[in-house]
Amino acid sequence: MMRLINNNSPVRGLVEGALSAALMGLFVLLGLYIPLLLPISSLLFPIPLILMVYRNGLKKAVMSLVVAYLLLLMLFPDPLTVTVLVIQFGLMGLLLGLLFKNHVSAGKSIAIGTLAAACLTLIILGFTLLIMGVNPLQLEEQLELIVEESIAYYEETDMLTEVDTAELRETVYGTMRMLALLAPGILIISSMLSTLLTYLLSRAVMVRMNKDIPPLPPFSRWTYPWYTVWGVIVGLGLTLIGDRYEFVLIATVGKNMLYVFGVSFLLLGLSVAAYYYKKLQISPWIKLIFVFLLAMWPFTPFLLIGVGVMDPLLDVRRINNNTDSGDKGEYKH
Repeated sequence: MMRLINNNSPVRGLVEGALSAALMGLFVLLGLYIPLLLPISSLLFPIPLILMVYRNGLKKAVMSLVVAYLLLLMLFPDPLTVTVLVIQFGLMGLLLGLLFKNHVSAGKSIAIGTLAAACLTLIILGFTLLIMGVNPLQLEEQLELIVEESIAYYEETDMLTEVDTAELRETVYGTMRMLALLAPGILIISSMLSTLLTYLLSRAVMVRMNKDIPPLPPFSRWTYPWYTVWGVIVGLGLTLIGDRYEFVLIATVGKNMLYVFGVSFLLLGLSVAAYYYKKLQISPWIKLIFVFLLAMWPFTPFLLIGVGVMDPLLDVRRINNNTDSGDKGEYKH
């Protein structure tokens, strides 16, 4: 349909805007009415908006997002859920669209996008807790109350006659405490990974459309700036101070920072491992056996995190100053 309209016609922007709004509404509704599809719809929702910004500019893209939002408010009964989804993924789509339109490098785009996703998640989490009247410092107590009521109900119905309820209670409490403590970090990591996947997916779509998109470095050559290590240092410092002087909020912030940066450096450690995996001149079967043994070793994640933390400081792969002969043409800083 779009090809039948002249590229210089003002009607083209209106048609593409309406189509983008309809696609965004469809993706969100699929996720809302079929919860199992929500992760997929969250990845797809920003893509029409990204293309809209790239082809028609920010103003028309915002108008398309507003139309999609109004459409969703009419078709879904929970305005809070719709608002949260539109703010989180809509704003992210606008941002990624601007990054593509201004030809920002892939590395900077991913860094800006994931950082914005983390900030948006914290803002939305705080807004949601405020609207629902939930005190985050009392979340652990509320979860324990729910667990206690659930266990009491199962005891009354004789469903736990062969179970050690004391051990079960302690196990469930421990899990709930951990989830309550790291809930912000888990949400931040989820939104950052979602943004990364959305960027990669939308970039693939644009490449297929023959758009001029900055090249993406191979995963084995991803790097972080040296100052990202300060995230681990600050998180560790806040955790120690908070635990030492019983400042619950400070300790919680520190532990969530350690969790977020730990997962981030785990990804970088995997990048370093992929780099040297490609360099190994041995049989592919031996490589697979080696990878399997490492995957089964329980300390492998901690080893990868350690390698990830060292790489920004020591440039373990020596890729910031030169390009090895085995990787020529892949990526240069």
